Amino acid sequence: MKKIILLSFVALTMLNCKNKEQKTENSNASPQEVREETPTPLDLGCYVFDDGKNTVSLKITENGKEIKGNLTYALSEKDKNSGNFTGELQEGILIANYTFKSEGKESIRQVAFKVNGDKLIEGYGELNNDGTAFKDLNNISFTSKMPLTKTDCNTLKEACLFENGKAYSELKQTCLELATLKTKLNPLKDGAKTVGDSAYILFNSNNSKAEIFLPESNKSIVLEKSKQGNWTFENYNLISWKGYVLQEKGVAIYGG
Repeated sequence: MKKIILLSFVALTMLNCKNKEQKTENSNASPQEVREETPTPLDLGCYVFDDGKNTVSLKITENGKEIKGNLTYALSEKDKNSGNFTGELQEGILIANYTFKSEGKESIRQVAFKVNGDKLIEGYGELNNDGTAFKDLNNISFTSKMPLTKTDCNTLKEACLFENGKAYSELKQTCLELATLKTKLNPLKDGAKTVGDSAYILFNSNNSKAEIFLPESNKSIVLEKSKQGNWTFENYNLISWKGYVLQEKGVAIYGG
C-alpha cells in the first residue's frame, strides 16, 4: 500500500514539473506580429471603358492624400462632358468632386468609384436636391456595368480621351488640337445657326475622304467622296454648298 501511495506522489510531482516547464516556454515565446491590412492603392495612370458606343475615361494624375485627375464621359445619345476631379480614397473607395463642362456650361457633382483590382467600378446613390452630392455616402451601390480597366496611357489615341478640345484622327493617325483645324461647322436647328459646340472637318490630301469630329463624341467619322461629289458614311452626308453642310438622316445638323 505504501508503495502505491509513493508511486502516485512521484507521478503527480513529475506532472506538475512538466506543466511548469510548458508555462515557462509559453511565457518566453515571442508574441506574434499583428499585420495591419494595407488599403487598396489607386495607381497613377489611365482607366478606360469603351464598348464602341460608350466611353468613360479617367486619368489619375496625383495619388497622395488628395486624389486628382481628369474624367470624361462620352455616352451614347448624351452630351459629352469632360473635366477634372479632386477627392480622397477611403477603404478602397474614391469620393471626389467632378468639375466639368458640357455644351459650354460648367457644372460640379460628386462621383464615386470603387477600386477592384485593376478596375474601377462607378457607384450610384441618391443625390441632394441640386444634384451635386450624394445624400448618404454609406448608401452608394457600386453596380455600374461599365467597369473602367487600367490602361496604358502612353499612346496618343488613348491620351486624347482625357483632354477636352483634342481628338484622335484616323486620317492623320495622331492626336489633334481641334481648334487648329481650318474647317469648323456651327450647330444648326431647322436650317439656322443655333447655340452649341462646333464640329470640325479634316480632309485628306486629295479630298477623297473627310473626317468629321462631332463635339459629343470621342470617335471621329470618316466619310468617303461619292460619284455625286458629296462625302457619305452610313447616316451622314457632307455637302459642299456655300461652305459645307453636314446632314444626319437627311437633316442638316452642322454648317459653315
